[in-house]
Amino acid sequence: MGRRLFRGDPLVLQCGPYTAVIVPAAGGRVASLTWGDGPDALALLVGWTGTDFDEHQWPKAGAFPMLPFANRLPPDGFLFEGVRHRPQPGPAGFALHGVAHRRPWQVDEASGRHARLRQVHEAGEEGWPWPWTAQQDILLDDQGLQVTLRLRNDGDRPMPAGLGWHPYHPWPTAGASAPLHIGAGARHALDAHGRAELDASAPVFGAQPDETAVFSAWDGRVRISATGGRTIVARGEGAPALVMHRPASGNYVCAEPVTALPGRLGEAGNELRPGEVRTLTWRCGCEAQSQAG
Repeated sequence: MGRRLFRGDPLVLQCGPYTAVIVPAAGGRVASLTWGDGPDALALLVGWTGTDFDEHQWPKAGAFPMLPFANRLPPDGFLFEGVRHRPQPGPAGFALHGVAHRRPWQVDEASGRHARLRQVHEAGEEGWPWPWTAQQDILLDDQGLQVTLRLRNDGDRPMPAGLGWHPYHPWPTAGASAPLHIGAGARHALDAHGRAELDASAPVFGAQPDETAVFSAWDGRVRISATGGRTIVARGEGAPALVMHRPASGNYVCAEPVTALPGRLGEAGNELRPGEVRTLTWRCGCEAQSQAG
């Protein structure tokens, strides 16, 4: 077991029909995002109840940032510039989804529609030898929620880097009543070490129980049909790949925009020069099905 994360003081953002609850103390999480109120309210994310949790056993709800790397690393770590690095693993024997979602974030600004959060990592913490600063700009407007992640290399040498955003969207247990639409150039499967490899045999995501797939050349949109003739629409910018996951059981599906294919940390093109910043933007809102197109 790791350290406990606590709900802390939430930030509530409201604009038009949208309400978002942000919990900086619990890894900078978006705890909930809803459209409307009362009996007709639609949850765009599975709502987190606010219960304290172990850092490696987080609730399957809300949404959280993944950085300075996304997805799973091999148990023996990764190579970067000829040196093998092994970030501190979790109880399963490998590192997963970075550090940022397991640490509190500092609130730099907050208002009724906007919040700016910051997290600073010192060199060497959790086996990651490079210092960095991350920022979340969270804005709620009449189109929904927008989260912009920024990761800056604070060191004096190149740093491997990857960003991702991990939302839990509602999904009926039966699955058939929630059609999902994405567009991408290719599908990839994950090998035993979490590395994405081209998979030409299954070009689509069937949303079957216990299915995980990665898509490259993603067109930046995910659409999930919801109740009341509405559609949950998520968009990503700065994220050329998308990880899709439906668990073996449960009421959610994950649609995770990422800046690089899983398992490619340390490869050329996935590094930040000293002082360089990488950005990923995620937006989620609700549309009438006739608008979703």
